[in-house]
Amino acid sequence: MSIFFQSFRKLTALELRLLLCFLLPPLGVFLLLLSGLHTICKHWKEKKRFVFSLSSYFFLCLFISTIGASISMKEISYLSVSGMILGYWGLYLRILDTEKNQLFQHFRLIMIFGGVYSCVIGWFSQWYTFPLAVGYLTGTVPLGLGHFDLNRLVGCTYNPNFTVYILLISISFLLAHLLASLRSKRFVHFVWVFPILFLLSYGVIQTGSRAGFASMILIYLLFIMRLNRYIFIISILFILSLSKWLLHLMPRNELVNLSMQVRKDIWKSSYKIWQDHSIFGVTPIGFGQKYLKDYHEVVPHAHNILIGMFAEYGTLGGLAFLLVICLNLVKCIHLFFSIRSHKCLLDSFLLSLPIIILTGVFDEPLFSPQIGFLTVILFACWDRYTKRMHYVIVYPFISRIKDWIYLDVTAPNNQK
Repeated sequence: MSIFFQSFRKLTALELRLLLCFLLPPLGVFLLLLSGLHTICKHWKEKKRFVFSLSSYFFLCLFISTIGASISMKEISYLSVSGMILGYWGLYLRILDTEKNQLFQHFRLIMIFGGVYSCVIGWFSQWYTFPLAVGYLTGTVPLGLGHFDLNRLVGCTYNPNFTVYILLISISFLLAHLLASLRSKRFVHFVWVFPILFLLSYGVIQTGSRAGFASMILIYLLFIMRLNRYIFIISILFILSLSKWLLHLMPRNELVNLSMQVRKDIWKSSYKIWQDHSIFGVTPIGFGQKYLKDYHEVVPHAHNILIGMFAEYGTLGGLAFLLVICLNLVKCIHLFFSIRSHKCLLDSFLLSLPIIILTGVFDEPLFSPQIGFLTVILFACWDRYTKRMHYVIVYPFISRIKDWIYLDVTAPNNQK
């Protein structure tokens, strides 16, 4: 536990800005944006060659889409989204170019701290009402909740559906650490890991996010799969037998049918918005304006990451997003079944990356710049990690899967 706190003393300037994303979200996001824009400007002035990757191609497509949407819809305000995309891209390039390998180590610690902090400040704000200015600075003021229950845990992200994303990432990093402790038989770490896991898991329920609750169960199942395949099969059967009880445990379960109908209506309307602006989309800013104009409802985003990408960034951005997802899915599957994949860092990625899709099925957490910058850092670290891995994408997975079936993942490292 002492190592956990000592690591915070060695934070770089970038990591301190990341920490501010939780303590003072507007300041943290602004500083990360400046850092990204500074990197882009530096590359441009020095005529430095951009690091080519599929993620860079993705950011370029989003940037072109926002410029095209601003011109086609004659809305200069949409260019602010273009600036944000450049900030994301610049931060991504900075991590790939200049950051040290310890960044992801510290990133995991900061995210775990951010998850705990979100729970603590969220519960405290339910007991004590902050002045409005302080609430905006700390992210405890609920924004965009509409008619939803204001007793939900807001945390430090202005919205419980964004807070649950941070909590799930924190849980995934803790579970990866737990896997490493089990494999190396460092059982003393359980003393501090289990209480934090319980706190974060309870926080997920308190956010009232049904998608977050389901995602948490799936992440725990993925953790068990990485630990032992036999326990995983037993856990699946156990969960199936208790499915009705879990449904009652799900937060706001009485609103499931109503919520699904509302989501379907939003998805249909979002699809029509994409049809009307199929090439470049309407940008995240324009989506809320367009939805209000056409359907007379305040809906800030599509509540689905895939539909949202197509509606906000058009076919250009949507297809680029699909390409990024497909390639990274192939990489994850390849490394998941690799007999050399039992590493703490890899477990952290394999448990955290699915959260982007799992939470994006019924929501769109990347709509928030605060969540967006955190995800860019996660993806940049992932690309940097997989860049060092020597593997062929077109690989016969069948032999790897066969090896995995007969390999006991709980065996000592010297036997793998």
